[in-house]
Amino acid sequence: MSRAIPGPSWPGCVNARDLGGLPAAGGGRIRPGALLRSELPPASAAEAISALRPGLIVDLRLPAECETLPSPLSAHPAYRNISVLGPGDSVLERMADTLAGIYRAMLDRGTARISAVLAAIAAAPPGPVLLHCHSGKDRTGVVAAIALALAGVPARHIAADYAETARCLSLDDHLAALPDEAARLRSRRLFAEVTPATMLRTLAYLDARYGGPESYLTRAGFTGVAALRARLTSA
Repeated sequence: MSRAIPGPSWPGCVNARDLGGLPAAGGGRIRPGALLRSELPPASAAEAISALRPGLIVDLRLPAECETLPSPLSAHPAYRNISVLGPGDSVLERMADTLAGIYRAMLDRGTARISAVLAAIAAAPPGPVLLHCHSGKDRTGVVAAIALALAGVPARHIAADYAETARCLSLDDHLAALPDEAARLRSRRLFAEVTPATMLRTLAYLDARYGGPESYLTRAGFTGVAALRARLTSA
């Protein structure tokens, strides 16, 4: 996958990128600076992100996570916490045995919450939109994929962007925080599934089960498809 623009360079961020340049419906492209994704930004990145004058910063983590480890951007007027998980799904790895299974469960259980994130993007004030969770892999990956699919980005490009996370993140840092070898083995196996095929399976499930991203979101009352496409794409 190639894009016309480089990703942002924010101090301390390793999994941040601008989704601008990806091909969209009708020969258009995702506008540079329209939609960005990252891990939880460290304090060292807050000034650089604020300098972009973001219109919306969506923290996709659970409220309890935000209380335990607050975002350094939580006081920014553009910041919102909209979790895509319910309280009972606080541990992603307990939702299914594979990443594709976890993402299917996120879609099935979180339709209203995911719809709320997309509605916030569609209605956001002018300025870049930044999506992040903790590592910028799973929750951010699924929400970014749905936003891009709504904008008409082909599945193969969405999947290639998703897989970039495997190159950006350090698995060793994550493993060091886990309590035992069984947890580390499971995490290694799931991390190996951060591939284009995993996201392609997720998008195929979205099509087969729900009729695609637009039909999926309209089940929860989402009406901002045209607004979201206009916000994210350029001719």
